[in-house]
Formats: sequence, C-alpha cells, structure tokens
Amino acid sequence: MSVFSKVKNFFSRHRNKFIIGGVIIGGSIFLTRYAQQKLREWQEKEALEFLDRNRKHQHFESIGRTCNQTILNLSVALNETISRNINTEEVIERLKTNPENKLALWNELKILVFNKAACTIYANVMLVVTLKIQLSIIGGYLYKDPTSLSSEMQERYLSLCQNLMDTGFSRLSRLVETNCRKVLEPVNLTKQLKLSDLEALFWSIQTAVATHNDNPVENLRQYVLPELPNSNGIYEKMVKETADLLNSDEVKALATHCITRGFMVLAEQLSEYYTSNGVKEHEKVPEGDEFMNPFNVKKPMAKVLPIMNGLFSKKSLPDQFLQQLIVYEKLQLLSANVYESFLA
Repeated sequence: MSVFSKVKNFFSRHRNKFIIGGVIIGGSIFLTRYAQQKLREWQEKEALEFLDRNRKHQHFESIGRTCNQTILNLSVALNETISRNINTEEVIERLKTNPENKLALWNELKILVFNKAACTIYANVMLVVTLKIQLSIIGGYLYKDPTSLSSEMQERYLSLCQNLMDTGFSRLSRLVETNCRKVLEPVNLTKQLKLSDLEALFWSIQTAVATHNDNPVENLRQYVLPELPNSNGIYEKMVKETADLLNSDEVKALATHCITRGFMVLAEQLSEYYTSNGVKEHEKVPEGDEFMNPFNVKKPMAKVLPIMNGLFSKKSLPDQFLQQLIVYEKLQLLSANVYESFLA
C-alpha cells in the first residue's frame, strides 16, 4: 500500500474528528476575534467616557471658581447694603455725646446690633444659595451648547441677585427687626448673660423668623425673584428653572441648615471674648480660689453689644462665614446636582 493510500485511509477513518476539530478551531478563532473586537470597543467607549468625565469635571471646576469669585464680589456690595441700612455707628456716635435719652439709645442699639448680625447671616446664605444655583444652571447650558447663552444674557440673568440686595433686603431687614424687638425688648441691658444665654437668644430670633408668614427661607423665591416672566425664551426658561429650585424642599432645608451654622459662627466668635476672661492654662489659680470655667462667665448685655458690633466693623463675621459657605460640602453637592441635571 502506497503512502498516499495510507494517508487517505487515515483521513477517512478520522474524518468526523477532523470536521469537529475544524469547527472547534474555527469557532475559537472567530470567538477570539469577536472578543478582541468587543474589547477594543469597550476600551474605546471607556476612553471616551473618561475624557467626557474629565472634560465635565474641568468645566464644573471652572464654573465653581467663577461662582466663588462672583459670590465674593457681590458680597461686598451686600455687606455695604447691610451697614448702610442698619447703621449702628450713628447710634454709637450719639451715645458718645452723653445725651439725655442715653438709655433709649442703648436699647435701640441692642435691637440694631442683633438685627445686623441676623441679617448678615440670612442675606449671605440667600445670596450664596442663589448664585450656586444660577452658575450651575449657566454651566449646564454652556456645556451642552457653548453658543446657547450670550454674555449679555448671562449678565442679565445673574443681575437678578440685585433684587435681593434692594427690595429683598429691605423686606428681610423689616422682618428680622420686628422679631428681634419681640425677643430682645424684655432683656435688660444690665442682664448678665452666659454664652449659652446668647445662643438661646439667637435661637429664639431664628425660630421667630422661621414661624413668620414672610419667612425668608420658605419665601426665598419671592425675595430673589419677585416676578416671573410670562414668555418662553431661553432666558425666561432659566428664570423659571431657578424659581423651581429655590422653591424646592431640598434647597429650603439646606438654607435653614446654613443659617443655623451662621449663628454658630457668631457664637464661636463671641466665645473668644468670653474665654479671654477665664484663667489661662499656664497661670496658677490662687490657693483657695476656684477655677472659673470660661463658659460660666457672665457679661452684661451692655458689654456684649460693642463686641458684637465690632465683628462687623472688622468684617470678622461676614468674611469668616462667607468663606465657610463657599467651601461647604453640602452647597458643593447642590451645585453638582444642579449642573448634572442640565446635562441629562
């Protein structure tokens, strides 16, 4: 038998095995190529998604920096409005002349100082929350279509905050002053106050404002946007979207939380005045004398008022509180959520 015949017989006997083996090998090659193709597609998709996420992140970071700078710029004008409308310095200058109505002026100063502190906290929270929302909306529109909003439209939209610094602040100041009078008129100027007593007064003012019909948190939209447009252009749509967000429960809860933090910052700054009267750590307490816990120190209301007022003249309260608001993680999360919602 020839070699060729042997080979032919071998293939004949194992034909099925060769067919099956061929199918397996061919299938393996096909599956390998298919898997390689899918892997390349997945890698390309992942690369595109990574680039897109990175672009979004960089764009959002840029919007965030713009927002923070806008807040700092507008807060200067806002705090000037507060000082101009709640003029404690004028009353202090009159007191320096030792007038006959000195007691009445001191009582008026008491209302003005607490009103100024509360309005600083409320107004700055309202400004920051509004601008965080506005800049995030602008960012969402510009990311989807960089030509969708002209510079003039953006300026017009952001200028809506002027309502808060004009009619909105006048409305806020009247409301807070009314409630400050209710809380503080019974408090005598000679009353000795601990830090906890001051905190209780702050909480009473916050509660009184919160339960009022014109509560600035519940009516945040009306303070910022007293009127809504009727037409349906892009600008009008942005205004209505802003109004919806300002009316949302999430934003109201966050604004309330920020206001509470503001009064905590005020209490912390006043605590420096109180603790400076305690015994310092390196000093020895004279034998027979008891250590005076700084948080048990009492100061008369008349002594507290100049210290509170000094927090504004030195810009200690507005500046420190504003810096905390700018970097506050919950406000950052609000910005991110609003931004993402306009990319969907």
